[in-house]
Amino acid sequence: MPETITKPEEINWTELGAEFEAASTEEILVHALNELSHKGKILFLTAFGPEGCVLIAMLHKLVAEKRIEKNSFSIANLDTGYQFKETLELKEKLEEKYNFEIFLKQPALSVEKQDEKYGKDLFSTKPDDCCFMRKLVPLAELLSDKLAWITSIRREQTEHRAKAKAFEFDNKFKLGKINPLIKWTKSDIWKYIHENQVPYNPLLDQGYESIGCEPCTSHGSNRAASRWAGKDKIECGLHIQDHETEQGGEFVI
Repeated sequence: MPETITKPEEINWTELGAEFEAASTEEILVHALNELSHKGKILFLTAFGPEGCVLIAMLHKLVAEKRIEKNSFSIANLDTGYQFKETLELKEKLEEKYNFEIFLKQPALSVEKQDEKYGKDLFSTKPDDCCFMRKLVPLAELLSDKLAWITSIRREQTEHRAKAKAFEFDNKFKLGKINPLIKWTKSDIWKYIHENQVPYNPLLDQGYESIGCEPCTSHGSNRAASRWAGKDKIECGLHIQDHETEQGGEFVI
């Protein structure tokens, strides 16, 4: 629990980002969860992509080595009601192996209630509206009392994410954003997974590159091909800032 409550804007995130530009992922996490967690709550939000699984394994290692406290952060996932069963099964495997409790944050409306109110399969007719109600609003609720959130984004994922810093201020949600994996490559992620026997989504071995909600995910060799296929859309909006420049962006959901 935080010893004192600090407002996110009272921290110089730009300065931190510059200070930790050359830092390792573990150094970023240790600083965030030993120094910043005393100032406010820190949430790790994951969609259980391979990057998120790596971070869960790393957090477990740091806790086991007593380099961070287990209660210095919480872990959550946005349960949109459209997740693959394999994704939810992976959540249980990760909880069991690493002894973490992962909170599933659900939207105000069930899928059935949303269909009744806005029409069936809103994800097809108005995907931005669906993402807004089932992801953005629940996330805003999750982050409302947090000092910062940890993401699994990497710079090589998109041109917008190439601008990400280890620490930055999230203009959309008005809190700090911690991106420990920004310098990792896809090869780095899979090397870590295989060397440390980290559980991952079996759909990734079946031709899926980026796994989000089941109706909006298809086979593809990259994020653009596998998410919202046939639509002019590659982001759900979680990492797009209000000024339309994405500071960083896993939110592979």
